[in-house]
Amino acid sequence: MALVATFLGGRYSVYVGPWANQSLLTVQVTPAPLATSENDEFDADLFRQVWDLLERDFYGEDPAISQRNYGAVRGLVATYDDPYTYFVEPQPRQLERDQLRGKFGGIGAWIDQTELGFVLRPMPDRPAEKAGLQDGDLLVAIDGVPIDSTMDMDGVLSSLRGPVGTKVCLDVQRTQAGDERVLNICVSREEIETPSVQWRILDTESPVKVGYIKQTFFSERSPDEMRTAIQELEAKGADRFIWDLRGNPGGLVSSAVELVSLWVSDGAVLIEERADGSEQIFSVTGDVIAPTTPLVVIVDNGSASASEIVAGALRDRNRAVLVGQQTFGKGSVQLVHELPDQSSLHVTNARWYTPDRHAIDGVGLTPDVTIPEGMDPLPRALAVVQELAYPMETAASHRP
Repeated sequence: MALVATFLGGRYSVYVGPWANQSLLTVQVTPAPLATSENDEFDADLFRQVWDLLERDFYGEDPAISQRNYGAVRGLVATYDDPYTYFVEPQPRQLERDQLRGKFGGIGAWIDQTELGFVLRPMPDRPAEKAGLQDGDLLVAIDGVPIDSTMDMDGVLSSLRGPVGTKVCLDVQRTQAGDERVLNICVSREEIETPSVQWRILDTESPVKVGYIKQTFFSERSPDEMRTAIQELEAKGADRFIWDLRGNPGGLVSSAVELVSLWVSDGAVLIEERADGSEQIFSVTGDVIAPTTPLVVIVDNGSASASEIVAGALRDRNRAVLVGQQTFGKGSVQLVHELPDQSSLHVTNARWYTPDRHAIDGVGLTPDVTIPEGMDPLPRALAVVQELAYPMETAASHRP
């Protein structure tokens, strides 16, 4: 019974993304009694019998106890046959948390997995470069633990990351210019930020200045990054914007709500409908800074979850024109239970809809201006945004 009860208790958060997209709710949950019947109940004796028989009869090396535990859990979750209901072990779960926070304790280096193994590329002025690591250094060991090309990238990343101020010692093989020495270099971890938003003024022949904003993920830092982007681009003369969400898989729904709130002054962002028939409406936060600036949002079939929340809300509120391709169609909501060993269980328990109650799950959003696959949508997006009236009172009347 203990194995099943673990899933029903503890802390949980509501998520809407493909893996770990946190919402606004984190609560304590009281374990619920298992629903059983005389002919359909959890058989702990069967599980124990199979475990014991494998230990007694298997010819070969037994997997670690943790591997067996996690394998049993994954098998249980898989029987629910839902792509968004799944179990995440502690190590990859920590990497998800780092991505959602938009920062982590690390050495400041990119890692490429090659046929030879894991190759480092230090970031400029970051701890790895300052400690003497160079582009092309082959990772041989981390704190004395050998590293080879068969290892999992998540495991290597987790070993390199850790609390800010702690040290990690790397053995690296330097192969440049015939130098094949193995060096031991210790690096003090610092806080490494992972920006989710980049921006610039587009080069055009038109006197109209267009601010271009590319967003790759919805992290805790995204709303502040977007606010900075809008303000800096406006200071450079931008009076209209293109927001590029191509390939953006989602992230924190709280960040999605905050981001829409920068562009829309009032009203709903999304509607969540739960399995029991109840619903919750998520509204803007009142932090609008660009309520009437002409806006085009670029999407494609890699734009999912929180990206679809943003795009759907902006269009339903007549605030933006969508250009690109049909979006992914991720409209389900997951509870994410944080388990005692730092693993997590994601469970689908609701669907979300746009402010006008358009369903997204399995359908996606159809752009106002569709661009054939393989064609760059940016030139068309630029033409559309230049045609929009300023101030943008309603996008609906301007949709091509």
